[in-house]
Amino acid sequence: MESNKELRFEIMVTFPEVLEKAIKNHNEFNGTDFEITETIYDDVPFCKLKVTKYETSDIFGLGYKLAALQYKMREEGEIDW
Repeated sequence: MESNKELRFEIMVTFPEVLEKAIKNHNEFNGTDFEITETIYDDVPFCKLKVTKYETSDIFGLGYKLAALQYKMREEGEIDW
């Protein structure tokens, strides 16, 4: 069941630019409209996101894509912890 209700949430990320790539990929393949509305740099970066076209599983799917992309980029030496 697709929701049209806007959802806003905040997540801690290591690399906001990798989250942007994961969002772009997820949106293209799943028809969602996740977007980063704000990035806050504190001790660690936090990103505020909003979405209106989604299913609950898309939230988990985006998190999985982010983790898998970070792992792949780390293995290929593109990012370093």
